[in-house]
Amino acid sequence: MLSQAKLVELDEAAPLARAGQALTHAYFPTDCLISLLTHRVQPRCFEVGQLGYEGVLGAGSALGVSACAFDAVVIGAGRAWQIDLQRLRALCQASRTLSLLMTRFLYFELSQMGALAACAHFHSLEQRLARFLLMSLDRLRVPDLKMTHEALSLILGVRRASVTLAAGAFQQRGWIQYSRGHMLVLNRAGLLSTVCACYGQDLSTYEQVMQDVDWVKPPRTRR
Repeated sequence: MLSQAKLVELDEAAPLARAGQALTHAYFPTDCLISLLTHRVQPRCFEVGQLGYEGVLGAGSALGVSACAFDAVVIGAGRAWQIDLQRLRALCQASRTLSLLMTRFLYFELSQMGALAACAHFHSLEQRLARFLLMSLDRLRVPDLKMTHEALSLILGVRRASVTLAAGAFQQRGWIQYSRGHMLVLNRAGLLSTVCACYGQDLSTYEQVMQDVDWVKPPRTRR
């Protein structure tokens, strides 16, 4: 698969997919962060999925679905392996293991979307902001996040002033340091003390779905 892919640089705010439109390429992030957003019809939208080095943008399309269900935007610049979707579909058809990996990641992605939608409805903004920061740390693997309050307000689906208040509270507690569009996480334990149970549930679901290797073994043939 790598022989048919190329490593590309993805800039912050680069649109990779639009809801209802067909993807032409799949992306396997290495050190970038991609956000899946509800269709950006003014004035509001919010994040329903996030992926980094653990996942792929285009799992559903690789399995035969022509259109992307959500907008996909780069929120953390970096690199990703880019592969033509038609080539990836052919590889999935040829490899049972790859096809099952895509199916399992798609299951996790749907689980994450459901959890994020419920989280947006039931949990406080501080809990949701802590969850977003922890998810971003896990995927980017660096404590310094290039993120403006305006971008956070878009992702969380709230007013910019609300994000400013929540981020200010985190900074006063010594959990983050914010300046000029950068959020430096100083105290992960502090964020963990505030985040809702949805964050841990996502981690458990991913481990449960993706770590099992027995399922990729070909069935034994009877003699």
